[in-house]
Amino acid sequence: MELDALPVPPESGTVFAGRRFIVVDDGCGVALELAGMLERQGAEVRTPRDVDGPCDGLVHLGALRPAATSVLPEAYEGVRRALAGGLRWLVVASGAGGRFGQPFEGGVGDPRPGAGLRGLARTVAQEYPEVLVRALDVDTKDTPRAIARRMMAELLDTGGPVVVGHEGGLRRGLSLVPAELSGEPVVPLEADGVVLLIGGARGITGRVALELARTSGCHIEVMGRTPEPVGEPAYPDIPDEAGLRRALVAAGRTQEIEATIRRTLVDREIRRNLESLREHAASVRYHSGDVRDAQTVRDLLGDVHRRHGRLDGIVHGAGLVENRLIHDKTPVSFERTYRTKVDGACALAQAARPNLGFFVVLGGLAGVHGVRGESDHAAAGDACATLAHMWRTRLRGRVLVADWARWGTGDEAGPIEPDAGAAALLREIAHGDETQVVFTGAAT
Repeated sequence: MELDALPVPPESGTVFAGRRFIVVDDGCGVALELAGMLERQGAEVRTPRDVDGPCDGLVHLGALRPAATSVLPEAYEGVRRALAGGLRWLVVASGAGGRFGQPFEGGVGDPRPGAGLRGLARTVAQEYPEVLVRALDVDTKDTPRAIARRMMAELLDTGGPVVVGHEGGLRRGLSLVPAELSGEPVVPLEADGVVLLIGGARGITGRVALELARTSGCHIEVMGRTPEPVGEPAYPDIPDEAGLRRALVAAGRTQEIEATIRRTLVDREIRRNLESLREHAASVRYHSGDVRDAQTVRDLLGDVHRRHGRLDGIVHGAGLVENRLIHDKTPVSFERTYRTKVDGACALAQAARPNLGFFVVLGGLAGVHGVRGESDHAAAGDACATLAHMWRTRLRGRVLVADWARWGTGDEAGPIEPDAGAAALLREIAHGDETQVVFTGAAT
């Protein structure tokens, strides 16, 4: 959507008098231009290559550097330190042309370096409402002075949205547009079709796998971090968590009771879902591995092609849950969660053959709106939505990032009922054409 233009910033003043700013250098002159403008407003400014100390304002231009690689997850640590020191202004910039990477056809406007910054900024704005937060996407074909002037205008605008794109004289924002999609919820797969699902035979991934098998009878390949259960199940006659806890205490198992209960319940869910899959699919095979490892992913896809002679679709639903507010979210935890989703998706997109029928990444609402305690998921979801425009340049089939409201489970209600959610996803794969779709439980 188009936003109102901002006033041209004054040449001098006292708006930032006595305030300390760090402008992480872009190496192209934008940082130097912006530093001069801030100094003329009374600020003390440094332009290091990374966050090197406390500050009142942080403007991170690392994603604008020539030949830059993705600044996340590494940039998270500096942002977190700055917030802990009482930050008042935060700007993170990407150089995807002012259109958020839509579309990307190669060359100038590479969205990769800034992928994920919008999601991180949205969560910062949720957790630190006293901080002025902007995620700006700019056109690096503009002059450094023009880009710096627009950034300065955003710093002076206290009422603007978190995410803003600047292309030439246009100022844009992003908004969700309600839409309905018609058509049968059946992906056009033949009985000898093959779909690979990443994320184990659990949760949303497991439910989608079952719907694909039920509607097509195709071959299902599943990969998860948890090894496939073998042997007899533990405590088969005890149905619930409370009963398992009592049984473990009675047996004298006082160490790691909660971890044992979690493993037992996960084991049961995997067994149950694999059994259901085998009732409908032409075949089911479970692989244990880490989707973050590119070689593991290449080997897996090579094995699937050798055995089946084809691979029709990939659904990437792997993810970790380590929710913490940014104040308590360590860089190690952030990186682990971020890389599981983003590096895994990139490895799959790169290893897949161009004739893949569909490539789907499952995410949540954190990347769309920002959610307190989910900075890692927000950044990862936004990164995948950004990178999907690049994946479309290589993969000829359907490329979709599907962001979900919470699904209901057997024990807890949610906005999206599992059967309806799985059907909605299959309908979107079969009939939709948008790169990113948000499923809310009402309109898509």
